[in-house]
Amino acid sequence: ADTTGTVPPAGSQTAAAKFDIPSEIGPVALRDAAAGGDAKALFEVGSRYAESRGVKEDMKAAAKWYEQSAELGFAPAEYRIGNFYEKGIGVARDIKKAKTYYQLAAEQGNASAMHNLAVLFAMAADGVTDNESATHWFQEAADLGVKDSQFNLGILAAKGVGMKQNLEESYKWFALVAKTGDKDASAKRDEIANALRPEQLERARAATELWKAKPLNAAANSADIPESWQDSTPQTTAGIDMKKAVKNIQLILNKNGYDAGGADGVMGGKTKTAIMAFQTDNEMTPTGEIDAPLVKALLAKK
Repeated sequence: ADTTGTVPPAGSQTAAAKFDIPSEIGPVALRDAAAGGDAKALFEVGSRYAESRGVKEDMKAAAKWYEQSAELGFAPAEYRIGNFYEKGIGVARDIKKAKTYYQLAAEQGNASAMHNLAVLFAMAADGVTDNESATHWFQEAADLGVKDSQFNLGILAAKGVGMKQNLEESYKWFALVAKTGDKDASAKRDEIANALRPEQLERARAATELWKAKPLNAAANSADIPESWQDSTPQTTAGIDMKKAVKNIQLILNKNGYDAGGADGVMGGKTKTAIMAFQTDNEMTPTGEIDAPLVKALLAKK
């Protein structure tokens, strides 16, 4: 699977690069870092426009700053701008560019990029089917605990698409997804079980029990934003005090053995890593971000 275009290695910065950051972006520490070409700061500027934090929502501006960050090799930005190009958000839809950015992020360990890239290869979104590449990236994401990739891999292994047919592997992937309560996966697991000889089924069940998700590279999947770049006033979304919400999430994570650090209401690196670990253990895509499924799962553990 070839990519087009090249970018400097992750974390590299172009000393000469100076960006004109809008004055509405604050605090000053964030603005200065972004102006100096800090990839993570440029990503945060993009996120503020995408999430209307302190500024009006502006997806074109978000895309611009995400792409600047991605060009400096920042994996979360590569994933985000890849997603924008895939869906035509803030930019003209361009599947070739989406695949390029997804692959750059996937190669650094971004789980969501791995899955989305595999889907584009499998669905021939740009008119070219590449089942081998699809299988490779579904496998990489499945190994990290991405449920949708595991399900898709179950189908490909059963049919022998992009890989040799392997019903034991197919059983394993469907069984892992079925553990999360997925009825379709349960039905497919049982269907595959009926096609296996007793000794094959025994091996497949053992493989399912022994399976563990590979550790996730936190830096490739989320941005650990320094406190000096964060607004001093708590973010409020739809009447919810986000600082209070984050604090409650930290308390529940700590109570359940996920080290989110101090319950200070700030989304720091430790909290994001703890969220990703919780998401992986609960068969969610490990984004490190707070969303409705995460909150629902956490409240069940309160």
